[in-house]
Amino acid sequence: MQELIRSRLSIIYLAVFINALAFSLVFPLLPQYAKQFNMSDISLGLLASSFAIAQLFLSPFWGTLSDKFGRKPIIAIGLLGMSASFFVFAVSASPLLLFVSRFFQGVFSSAVLPSARAYIADSTTKQDRVKAMGYVGAFLATGFIFGPVLGGYLAAHSLPLPFLAAGIVAFLNFLLVVRFLTESVREKMEGKLSFKLVFSPIQRIWKGALSPLAPLFILSLLWSFALSNNQVAVPVLSIEKLHLTPERIGLMFTIIGSVSAFTQFFLLDRITKLFGKHATAIGGLFVMALAFTMMPFLPSTLLLYLAAAIAGLGSATTHPVVSALLSEETKEQQGITMGTATSFESLGRLLGPLLGGFLLSFGLFAPFLASGIIITVSVFCILVFTNFLKKGHLA
Repeated sequence: MQELIRSRLSIIYLAVFINALAFSLVFPLLPQYAKQFNMSDISLGLLASSFAIAQLFLSPFWGTLSDKFGRKPIIAIGLLGMSASFFVFAVSASPLLLFVSRFFQGVFSSAVLPSARAYIADSTTKQDRVKAMGYVGAFLATGFIFGPVLGGYLAAHSLPLPFLAAGIVAFLNFLLVVRFLTESVREKMEGKLSFKLVFSPIQRIWKGALSPLAPLFILSLLWSFALSNNQVAVPVLSIEKLHLTPERIGLMFTIIGSVSAFTQFFLLDRITKLFGKHATAIGGLFVMALAFTMMPFLPSTLLLYLAAAIAGLGSATTHPVVSALLSEETKEQQGITMGTATSFESLGRLLGPLLGGFLLSFGLFAPFLASGIIITVSVFCILVFTNFLKKGHLA
């Protein structure tokens, strides 16, 4: 039975990897597309963020459908749709078609990720769930590492080639899901779908912010906000202060992803058993905040790389643990809960770059300090005004 579960989850992990690849593949290629299509900076920013906008609005929709119809069909639809949108992006001959295909990459990505997390929650015990969610985080981190590398390498031969390759891989994963993945939902949601709820993500986010799970949803938002805010600020800091080349900047993000993946594969289970899940989630976010806050004041590249590694460690000990806690403490269906969490993360991915870009006009240090302050104040409020740590079972 354990071998069967592992084989099923390996298909899910591949889908998660492709999801991360889809998000990160385009970033090193944006300047080339801007030049090819004569796009403005605003248009380029909108192209980059359209993926997260689609996730923000549609993750609860797909999560609800996975509760109603099962995880397998929703994951399969998501992978097939991602494959098609990759192929369309590769052959796009106008900025409008780029926007449409990139948006639909986000639409179908938002079907895969919450359904994949819900599948893992369905298929694992509470004792194994942190480790399984840690593997999700590790494959996400690995996708974020290989996405820009794969995009840059293949685009050197042909600009559409990375998206053709990603489309083929997504389609092969779709075939694996259809052929080998068994359904994990034993009792599907009864009754008619509440389309008012399904198509009202802002209302869903507001409801989540007022629910007993609000601290966990807020931690998801803070995690994605911190990462995306500094994805804008770190390259600018690296160039302006330390005069790093694009290759060395890329190495720094590779360090963050590599440390995250290693921690989630090999260390996370031990850390949570030592400190408990709730304390690990809070502690990891504080570690992220500390690392990012230090960055603008560090005098050398080596120390900046060290801070990046510390940020990767903090990220790795926050996100999968929060996902595991959500799956354990929710009183709703797993799909809608994971969909709501993905919407909170997407909101963070939208707010992070916007605030980071705005604050850079006040100085290189501003986005980093703001990120640290926002995280610290928010976590302090969670600890003071909720019973978050009291719910944990510290080992």
